[in-house]
Amino acid sequence: MPDRMTTDCDATTACISTGAPAGISRRELMAWGAALGLAPCAALASAHNANSYPNRPITLIAGATSGGAVDIGARILSQPLSEILGVPVIVENKPGATGVISTKYVGKAPEDGYTLLVCTPSAGIVGPLTMPTNPFNPLKEIVGVNMITTNPLGVAINPNLKIDNLKDLIALSRKRQVTLGVPGIGGVADFLVKQLNKATGSQFESVPYKGLGSAIVDAMGGQIDGAAADLGPFLASHQGGKLKILAVTSPERAPLLPNVPTVGETYPGFVAHNWLAVFAPARTPPEILEKINAALMVLVTRNDVRSAFQQSAGIMAPMKSPAEFQKFVASEYQRWSVVLREQGLIKG
Repeated sequence: MPDRMTTDCDATTACISTGAPAGISRRELMAWGAALGLAPCAALASAHNANSYPNRPITLIAGATSGGAVDIGARILSQPLSEILGVPVIVENKPGATGVISTKYVGKAPEDGYTLLVCTPSAGIVGPLTMPTNPFNPLKEIVGVNMITTNPLGVAINPNLKIDNLKDLIALSRKRQVTLGVPGIGGVADFLVKQLNKATGSQFESVPYKGLGSAIVDAMGGQIDGAAADLGPFLASHQGGKLKILAVTSPERAPLLPNVPTVGETYPGFVAHNWLAVFAPARTPPEILEKINAALMVLVTRNDVRSAFQQSAGIMAPMKSPAEFQKFVASEYQRWSVVLREQGLIKG
């Protein structure tokens, strides 16, 4: 399996939710964009105004390979964001170390709004906390612009296992090793596997990959038993009969998968979610952050964007302002600092 990897992060990260963040209404989002003057966008793109932003291409850095939730999310955002801002928006993949390589890259980029990060808590919060070498505080390196979606997680297996539900897969794991591919050790998916082991008595083993796409390929080919990660990337393989999604981690069944039970139906109280957000280098001027956020607020009202995320099992969940999202990120950083220290995964 040439794409399997061992990362710098040998500890786990957490994504068991204490409740998804509150969203705002579509009407509020539309009013926000109008108030900040995003229509027309030509004024924002004027190269003749020294203070104008943007006036050249923007790069969205995705800390994952193709086929995973981060890459999918970045590509859903790029074209509509380009149309709103009036400049090209290019997706660039920088995978590695559970996405932390991308976080460090953006943290060191010029603070001008032309290099942005699309990431999940794995790369933006918890991965940096659990790095055994060269740890860093992401709150000092990057700054949140806004959340885009929250995403349920899922467990999918090779249909040849002839397993019909999560309980039977857990029973199998007690008889022999059951391997689940994850996009890197020390990320959200890896923590999901470990939390399942703790909550259910299963004995699943996380198998780290550079990206979820490679894990899905190996799961379909039988090199591993299955995979655990954001639900969206599993949908096409599940619908094509090449993988079988056994369970989702949302409080209720996913609308796209009404016949797939939640983990909580068998193990009450088990709920997990991931989220996708946009960040910028930490010292980016507030005025630029506001312009980026205003564009995102318009973007998430578009039917094509909402439909694309819904088809990837994403739930739109923007906050009211960059400041509100930054407060949320800081609280998540502190919360997981405590959780991971209690579990012995970070020191100090």
